[in-house]
Amino acid sequence: MEKRIESLLERVEKPARYIGGEVGSVVKQDYSLRVVLSYPDVYEIGTANQAVQIIYSLINLHSNAWAERVYCPWPDLSALMREESVPLFALESWEPVSGADLWGFTLQHELTYTNILEMLDLAGVPLHWQDRGDGDPLVFAGGPCASNPHPVVAFFDFILVGDGEQAVPQVLKICEEGKDLPRRQLLTQLADLEGIFVPAFPRRVKRAVVSELDYSLAPLRPVIPSMGAVHDRATLEIMRGCTRGCRFCMAGNWYRPVRERPAGEVCRAIADLVAGTGYDEASLSSLSTTDYSCIQETLTSLAESLPRLTVSLPSLRVDPEAIRLLGLTSSRRSSITLAPEAGSQRLRDAINKQVSGEDIQQAISEAFRCGCNTVKLYFMIGLPTETEADLQGIIDIATAARRIGRQEGENAGRVQINVSIASFVPKAHTPFQWGGMNGREELAAKHEFLRRNMPRKQIKLSLHELEPSLVEGAIARGRDETAVAIEAAWRAGSGFDAWTEKFSITAWETGFAAIGSSIEQEAIRTFPVDAELPWDDIDSRVSKEFLLEEKERADRGEVTLDCRQGPCENCGVCEGDIEMRIAKP
Repeated sequence: MEKRIESLLERVEKPARYIGGEVGSVVKQDYSLRVVLSYPDVYEIGTANQAVQIIYSLINLHSNAWAERVYCPWPDLSALMREESVPLFALESWEPVSGADLWGFTLQHELTYTNILEMLDLAGVPLHWQDRGDGDPLVFAGGPCASNPHPVVAFFDFILVGDGEQAVPQVLKICEEGKDLPRRQLLTQLADLEGIFVPAFPRRVKRAVVSELDYSLAPLRPVIPSMGAVHDRATLEIMRGCTRGCRFCMAGNWYRPVRERPAGEVCRAIADLVAGTGYDEASLSSLSTTDYSCIQETLTSLAESLPRLTVSLPSLRVDPEAIRLLGLTSSRRSSITLAPEAGSQRLRDAINKQVSGEDIQQAISEAFRCGCNTVKLYFMIGLPTETEADLQGIIDIATAARRIGRQEGENAGRVQINVSIASFVPKAHTPFQWGGMNGREELAAKHEFLRRNMPRKQIKLSLHELEPSLVEGAIARGRDETAVAIEAAWRAGSGFDAWTEKFSITAWETGFAAIGSSIEQEAIRTFPVDAELPWDDIDSRVSKEFLLEEKERADRGEVTLDCRQGPCENCGVCEGDIEMRIAKP
């Protein structure tokens, strides 16, 4: 097997993607179960994924099982593998993935779904759970897109709904004790666990939640990529969840409640990560890092104890206080990204983005005063209730940002404003789950308005492609039949859909035609508020009643306060020991 693989790697563009043996990778000689973990994209994307790193560490350090990894081969290798009949192999052992007991995928983005089918096919594992036998691995999935598993439910034996740290140890225990049981009996036992959705035994499943972030389960000896990765640095999740309540944000609703790590644990963990990996940059990761209650103390402590460490804050609030925190990170930035999301105060209130026009201007001013030359502004178009005035507001903010940069930047001639425009995609378990996307023509008209009216000098306008967004929208609120469209698109040549040069709209048109529909028809679909939704059998712990109240507030343009400062809005998440945990109340 090794010789066959080596002969293939001599003929591909980037063999480092497949060799394994990285610092931090784990090889076990004795183990109870062999588990393979996958991010369904190419190595340099997948190896940076924190979910895989967390579960990899959990299994290898806290169980008798052995976790390996495999990512989706780039088309040059996949073609050779089919040509030479070499099955998909795991990085740690170079042994076929098909021989594993369990094979898990993280569902981070809908445009990776066809890669899952590519990997199953390369491994020689049947695509559908009904076709697998006792000799095949139990194929499972988790991650944020498990909030609506129905578009891919045909391909998995079970879906892990919620926090993996809560559910994975229980899954391993059942599979270890029942290793000699028939497949169906194992699945019967797994179906009784909280947070496990088994297609063979469908029932309403409640999201699994850890009450706190356990220090012992933090991946402090991560796998260090053998080639450049998208985020090649030490990363620590300092809190999970967000209290901002943005109505368009699936992650903000799905990962409730907020659970923060104590500041002392954060500093100790970063010191261990740096010592164990040799990285000189560390990222403090969360959905809204500058909302972490101990952020200032943590940054000050890290600057004192690790003066040579560059600390990255990947998620900044749009306010000047958050920007000033960059002064404590031992790094000088040439650019910064801010996300006002919408162009007018009316629309920001409707989506509950609690940012004022004054906040935006002050944040931009602070960024230029901190030495940034480039300010990147992120907006969405196609938001519910959007009008042309809201689009004009995007232009007005960009123009004001350019003026502020010329006045307050260190070099007015080097000021650059980058405006990035994405199309809003409604997601399950959010207040906007009942409404559809804008159609292709409507979105195209909005693109044209922005192109025509946005000043070009020192402002760069970047418009996300419409077709991939519509495909994402067609899948995100899909149903069981959507799996047929995904498989048909893959068979028509779809793969690596998140990569612009690989995306094929023709393949996706073929896919949705297979279910007698179209991409746009699926993307713009609306649901009556009293209708049963395809994902109602997934209990996110946020009540449907709360989401409907938030939808109605959006229609009225009313703001719901951040529950750290405002009253409890009874979203339904906090129950028993599941509650908001703030490091510094």
